[in-house]
Amino acid sequence: MSRIRNFISSMVYNLKTTVIRFPLTIVFLASLSTVMFLIIEDYSSLDIDLLSRYMFAGIFGALLATAVRFMLERFEGLKNSFLFYGLTILLTAGYYYFLTNDEFSNKMFIHLLVISFALFAAYLFLPSSKNAVNFGNVALAHFKASFTSLLYGIVLYIGIAAIIGAIDILLYDIDYKSYAHAANIIFIFFTPLYYLSLLPKFNSTDKNDDAKKEISFIYPKFLDILVSYITIPLITAFTAVLIIYFIKILASGVWPVGQVGPMVLGYSAAGYFIYILSSNLNNKFSVLYRKLFPLVLIPLVVMQMVSSYIRIDAYGITESRYYVVLFGIFSIVCALVLIFTKKKNSNTIVLLSAIFALISIIPPVDAFTVSKNSQERRLTEILNRNNMIVDGEIVKRADISTDDMYEITNISNYMQGMGYLDDMDWFPDKYADNYYGNFRNIYGFEQYYDTGYPGREETLYLNAMLNENEKINIENYDMFFKTYIHNKREPDAELGEFTLKGKNYAIKQIFDEKGYITITVSDDSNTLIEIPMKEFIDGLFEKANEPKGLMDQETLTIETQNDELKVKLLINDINVDKSDPEDIYIYANIYVFVAVQ
Repeated sequence: MSRIRNFISSMVYNLKTTVIRFPLTIVFLASLSTVMFLIIEDYSSLDIDLLSRYMFAGIFGALLATAVRFMLERFEGLKNSFLFYGLTILLTAGYYYFLTNDEFSNKMFIHLLVISFALFAAYLFLPSSKNAVNFGNVALAHFKASFTSLLYGIVLYIGIAAIIGAIDILLYDIDYKSYAHAANIIFIFFTPLYYLSLLPKFNSTDKNDDAKKEISFIYPKFLDILVSYITIPLITAFTAVLIIYFIKILASGVWPVGQVGPMVLGYSAAGYFIYILSSNLNNKFSVLYRKLFPLVLIPLVVMQMVSSYIRIDAYGITESRYYVVLFGIFSIVCALVLIFTKKKNSNTIVLLSAIFALISIIPPVDAFTVSKNSQERRLTEILNRNNMIVDGEIVKRADISTDDMYEITNISNYMQGMGYLDDMDWFPDKYADNYYGNFRNIYGFEQYYDTGYPGREETLYLNAMLNENEKINIENYDMFFKTYIHNKREPDAELGEFTLKGKNYAIKQIFDEKGYITITVSDDSNTLIEIPMKEFIDGLFEKANEPKGLMDQETLTIETQNDELKVKLLINDINVDKSDPEDIYIYANIYVFVAVQ
């Protein structure tokens, strides 16, 4: 009992000192937890979009306040902490007003991710700036603190969730939102607070702080084994695979265009993470890894950059491709620094990562401006090539090639999703509120998605949707309902049940060994109607050279009847993948109309 009591008292003491050490961070964490409470409760009078903006600003404020605290501890000459805390509040308010919007967007989310990463890298780097503290020890302390706090948080949540469940089952009903509230308090407030409480004052010379630093800087034996004898051999084997693939590419002269970028990016990120974790290890595996990893990384990243260039040359720059290229440049710069500098200080990695992250959100070289300009040039070039822009206004045409239809559809949808399309001079403002419903009115053809692999005439993929602007006629049917078919469900999955004129019916799906679905309608004893989907799907694929995307009801309708029932299936949307003819993928949402004869 005394050991438990000592553990609890030590935890309480650490939490108290953490509140004093990181006061503004705790305020932001408490505000985040409060906002999340309101979001969970979902009060009708509250603006969820406004609360989401508060959440984004609160995350930024918490990370900035933490970075400021480490800066004040590193540079003791900065005495006026209230001034810096005031600037933190002002910058957080500026983030709220200038970098968040009333509606959630990908741009807003990516900005938060990038800025959060830069702030985390900054407060990871600050204690070791100018080699004041060994960065390997700082990184180790953060790793141990984050792992421990997350583990405690998960265990605590599982325990509280079990207690809530037991009370709900055995004693009295508890609101299901209680689980979300428990997760909110534990993971948004307690876990970050406990993480901060485990971090020592890295730049303090106080004897009491030295004891905590010594504990934080102890390299656990299990982590030593994990890094030295498991992760390093694994990443070495993965490196060998990439090198062999690299040699294969050089021999064949055929460069990959899609799969290499993310793979090498993940390899580089994992490699640098292991480099940092192993920076204080002196066994042969770790020392050899730190010597060879930067050397091996450079040609592999160059291969990734060539692959990315091919992709960008064909399809232009998007935010994801921008960050793949930027990370490739970062990886090469870091590798060169680690190769040619005498002091192989791994804090260079986090410093450079923070710098590159900030570059990616500063106009005019930020990811969004570069991507917008690239895709705008591509779309404008295709439209001009087809004489679809005259005197600054768009001219509708349906007689262009399917390749250009496909490109216009994808680029235009991307720009609409990112909010760029409204800035185009030729875009008709009257269609801004219903872009997808008016796609044909803008360009003169329906959205087109069909494309195959180069050199392959057969279309292997199908994506079609019902034109929602058309009214659905339900006359002559007794009832209708919506369901879905999917050949990755169980073979005899029930799609729905209904009762008409006192008789019970069930609709099921069955599929053959290749994946083609047949829909059946049965009563309690017999199968009354069978509707094979293969002929319908083959009919859609026969129109592979026609524009697809939004389709009319007639094209997406299947009707059948007998003496007892009349059934109509109206496809709302369908996706089919025939790339493996022995294992076809089918998914569709359908409206089922039924009438008794």
